[in-house]
Formats: sequence, structure tokens, C-alpha cells
Amino acid sequence: MKLPATLVPAIVVAITAAFWGAWWIPLRGIETKGLSGDWATVAVYAAGSAALLPVAMFRWPDLVRGGLALLGAGGFFGLALATWSHGIIVGDVVRVTLLFYLTPIWGTLLAIVVLKESMSPLRWLAIALGLTGAAVVLGFEGGLPIPRSEGDWMGLAAGIAFALSATFAHKFPEIGGFEKTFVAFTLAAVFAWTLAILLPAGGATAPQDVMGALPLLTAATMLWLVPITWALLWAAAHLDPGRVSILLMFEVVTAAVTAIWLTDEPFGMRGFAGCVLIIGAGTVEAFDQMRRPS
Repeated sequence: MKLPATLVPAIVVAITAAFWGAWWIPLRGIETKGLSGDWATVAVYAAGSAALLPVAMFRWPDLVRGGLALLGAGGFFGLALATWSHGIIVGDVVRVTLLFYLTPIWGTLLAIVVLKESMSPLRWLAIALGLTGAAVVLGFEGGLPIPRSEGDWMGLAAGIAFALSATFAHKFPEIGGFEKTFVAFTLAAVFAWTLAILLPAGGATAPQDVMGALPLLTAATMLWLVPITWALLWAAAHLDPGRVSILLMFEVVTAAVTAIWLTDEPFGMRGFAGCVLIIGAGTVEAFDQMRRPS
């Protein structure tokens, strides 16, 4: 029996999403080795950028041709990586991840304003589910359900930045995956450095701390960050965006399971309900994408 051509890419997207959901584990592990707070993020994405630099030099004409479109797609992607990483360092992993996955709301609004797309009933449903899920996650204890912690705000900002990156990538499909990844890693290190200066989370980092964290830092970059990013970009190119969006929801599940298993962060029925609603919003938006003409 011949297998569908999309089976392998679909499996790869699901696996990479699961690894992204557990990305907080090596990130916090590097932090425990001495690279405090955002300095761990700076080191990881700077190392990822350095690993891709030889290829980037070879493909320099493509980087130049990308221009402002590449800077927008890669830059907002890098901002999403930096703010999300800062959020999972200073906040609750599950809350930050769920607030990040309000992306369908921001993506829909940007599609209407920038891409001039129409609002279907499914999109209205996705927005309603997403906002309800956010309200459940944030709670009503202090009045209106708005972000109240630094981690919450970072998760929200990461989702908005990712939606902006996706909008640029959709509007300018000629942007290459490698070029976007290189720019994203480079600028993620710059944004993380800025956060480390403006919103320090932890003590100062000494040169010996960098050396102590170097083995784990190298492993996290070369065996985790670079391969899963490359694999996701390769697989996503072989699937329609709606199916990719659904499969990426594995990240939420992995983040929730690993956080419950390895940390003492509160979850409970409210977290579970918010998780279901936000995953539902992403799934509805994905189905809406799948039913549109290619």
C-alpha cells in the first residue's frame, strides 16, 4: 500500500512541535549551569546564528535580496523567540505557552487589515474561543482577565510577534526558509540581550559561568535548536498551512505535560479548560485555512 506523500512531513511537524514544547527544559538547564536568565537565551541563539554563519556567507546575495521583507519576517520571528524564551524563564511554562498560542486572533486581525482577507464564521468562532480561553487562563481574581505578570506579557507579546512574522512570510512567499532562520536566530540573540539589560532575571554572568554551561549550550544548539528548526521549515513547506497549525498544537500538549511532570507550577482544571479552548481556537482557524482555495 502506497503511503500518502504528506505522511512523513506531518509526522516531522508533530515531532518538532513536541520538541519546541519541551524547549524550556534545556533552556532552564543552561540557566542552572550559571548562565542566568536571558543570558542563556542570548548564548543559545548566538550559537545557532554562528552555526549557520558559514552557509549564510555563501548565500549572502539571497540575504541582501530579502531586504525589508526578510527583516520583517525574520526579525519578528526572532522577537517571538526572545520574548517567549524570556517568558518561560520568568513565568509559568504552560501559561506563557497558552498565551503565545493566541496567535490565531492576531493572525486573523492582521489578515483582515494587511492581507485584505474576509472574516468567515469559523474565524469569528476561533477568535471567540481564543479570547474565552485567555480569560480562563488569566482568571478574574483581580478584575478584568488581563496579563498581570512579566511572563504573561511576554507570552502575549511573543504570539503577536509570531503573527506579524507569519504575515510577512505570507505576503512575501519568496523569502527563503534558511534566510529567515538565520536572521531570526541573529536578532533573537540581540533582542534577548536587550531583555537581559532592561529586564534582568537573575544575577550577572561571569566568564567562568559561560565555560561551565558550554557543553550543555553546545548540545542544546547543535542537537536540538538547529535540527528542529530546519526540520520544521522543511516539513511545513510540504503541507498546507492549516494542517501545520493543527500539528503545531502538539507544542501546547508537550509543554503542559512536561511542566506538570517536572515542575511544581499550578495547573488544575482552570488551566486544562483554558488549554482546551485555546487549542480549539487554533484548530478552528486551521480548518478555516484548509477550506480556502490554495
